[in-house]
Amino acid sequence: MGKQLMKDRYYVQILTVQVFLVRECISTDGEPARGDRLVKAFDIRHDADLYANEVNQKQRMLDEQYGHWTRQAAQQPV
Repeated sequence: MGKQLMKDRYYVQILTVQVFLVRECISTDGEPARGDRLVKAFDIRHDADLYANEVNQKQRMLDEQYGHWTRQAAQQPV
């Protein structure tokens, strides 16, 4: 039996009523933590959810192709 992959690496954190953050979970247990990387901020929850779903789908494909935690779907801005 191989490693079980975490379901979703990217998640939406509700910061305020109008601020929604997409964060990358960095812990191996899959639980959100204070040190999780901020990926992108949104002012509309629906947009944040769509973005998180899109990068999670890309992440699952990268994990299957290259191995778990070897690539990031959401890259930091240059």
